[in-house]
Amino acid sequence: MEANKDQAGIIYAATRKEVDSVYEFLNKKGYKAGRYHAGLSDKERARNQDEFLYDDIRIMVASNAFGMGIDKSNVRYVIHYNMPKNMEAYYQEAGRAGRDGEPSECIMLFNPQDILMQKFLIEQSFLTEERKTNEYRKLQAMVDYAHTTQCVRNYILKYFGEESTEECGRCSNCTDDREESDITVDAQKIFSCIWRMKERFGMSLVAQVLRGLKNKRILQFGFENLPTYGLLRQYTDKEITDRINVLIAEGYLTLTGGQYPVVKLAPRAVRVLKGEEKVFQKVRKKQQKIVEDNALFEQLRQLRKELSQRDNVPPYIIFPDSTLREMSEYCPTDESSMLAIKGVGEAKMKNYGQPFLELLQKYAEEHALV
Repeated sequence: MEANKDQAGIIYAATRKEVDSVYEFLNKKGYKAGRYHAGLSDKERARNQDEFLYDDIRIMVASNAFGMGIDKSNVRYVIHYNMPKNMEAYYQEAGRAGRDGEPSECIMLFNPQDILMQKFLIEQSFLTEERKTNEYRKLQAMVDYAHTTQCVRNYILKYFGEESTEECGRCSNCTDDREESDITVDAQKIFSCIWRMKERFGMSLVAQVLRGLKNKRILQFGFENLPTYGLLRQYTDKEITDRINVLIAEGYLTLTGGQYPVVKLAPRAVRVLKGEEKVFQKVRKKQQKIVEDNALFEQLRQLRKELSQRDNVPPYIIFPDSTLREMSEYCPTDESSMLAIKGVGEAKMKNYGQPFLELLQKYAEEHALV
């Protein structure tokens, strides 16, 4: 949005509440935005639509009901604030950008919570069970789209019955410069765990077994005795389920339909277990070491001590020494590179990351590292 200040854009959100929340946030930030959803009066919806159509406002935050009756050709970007319910909706909404033939962007923001929201909306609908099953199948195709590492244009074409072997060269996956990493061993551990759990459970429980947790369900089924129990204890639940989602999107695993899908092995997974096929996934590039400075390490330790006293927690709870040492070596100056540091997960970044990031940014400026 900052890069398209004078351009028209549409932001789609999944619920009225989300539309209102984003609309209020943008206006507080100084953006002149309108909103559109079924909870507004006909008069307000019509006024907002006209203001957007005639460029009196540049940004429209809307539910998926918006855009059906207008043909505004100069929309430069469409952002999906939540994952849509199916590919049909996504393609129709994304297609509202760039109708004048000029370069435009379509960005989908995705959070696993979006899946739960869409499942809730399906369950609350008055559809027959058969129709609900079909909606779950379509939703899974959308989840696969969010996780695929292939050319996303080709994914869309294949979904709608067209085949293309030529990559577009322009989508986020085609232009992804992250390093390709061999994850075959981790994939084999996941496949083996699913097989040993008799292919009867969802990905959350599979992840918990691989992490080595001891909750009621794991003890109930005796999964703590499996050879695969705790094999991926170095990862978080989210990291394991993200990896499972990628393996589903790439055709190594399948999910049954319904509100509580079960994860099963596909023929490709068997080939991987037999050592006949390798599995690769793109990961963040490892930063080159910028500096090895004990003075910076001590500054980071001092900051950690202040935060530990403030929150009355031991310093290692905030970040261990090994994480501070890596920070002092690579000196990350943005959130993305900070998250690449071992020991800095999303929760730690949210709770403690900002003061450390500010210290590192200041250090980088003072020592001409940026």
